[in-house]
Amino acid sequence: MPSQQEARPPRPTPRPGADKRILLRDHPLFGALGSDLITRLSSYARTQKVKRGTTIFAKEDPGAALFAVSAGTVKISVPSADGRDAVFRLLNEGDVFGEIALLDGRPRTADAIAVTDCELVVIDRRDFLPLLHSYPEMALQLIEVLCAKLRRTSEQVEDATFLHLRRRLAKTLLQLAANSQPSANGRKVMITQRELGQIIGMSRESTNKQLRLWQTRNWVRLQRGCVEVRAPDALAAVAEPAPRLDLE
Repeated sequence: MPSQQEARPPRPTPRPGADKRILLRDHPLFGALGSDLITRLSSYARTQKVKRGTTIFAKEDPGAALFAVSAGTVKISVPSADGRDAVFRLLNEGDVFGEIALLDGRPRTADAIAVTDCELVVIDRRDFLPLLHSYPEMALQLIEVLCAKLRRTSEQVEDATFLHLRRRLAKTLLQLAANSQPSANGRKVMITQRELGQIIGMSRESTNKQLRLWQTRNWVRLQRGCVEVRAPDALAAVAEPAPRLDLE
């Protein structure tokens, strides 16, 4: 008969995403700051689990904390008076959000909503700002992150202004698939057709019509709350068509 110690079940291996220090170390905002500073920063951080559909913060809420996604997907959007949302970004593991209001002390500029069950790392403003004053390199890293987000927002506005709806949809699917989990036949993007339409400024009906056409070609597969990207090369040809040759 095995001893009581032998019969004890093995301890589960913790997920890397659940380790605050690993998450901070691997993120571009914090990774270059050195081991001692990351250890100090992680001592201020706390973890927060939120259920799918939970509003993490709403537009005009006080900006009291910085958030990093440890697991799951978070949607950043702005609601309109008629109930429609403009979706700016879908954030996945390793992404940081909430930094604008954290820095200037003004209200939140958008809603943050959990698209899936999420685990977040949270650092309060009262702990984060003194570190920025003490470590200018952290402020420079934060400026780079903010500039990258501004560039993505500018590109999104440019796409919405100049690109055909079909190209916008293909480009967005490819961007989302790059950060999604691989499946047997491609990559699964955990997003509804309504949310896809909100990102690219297309109605759900138009989004569904185009996706169903691509499904007949086996470029995508539609599932509940999910789009599986099966033919990224075909979508890339739609998103970035080859330049026309000047034959004159």
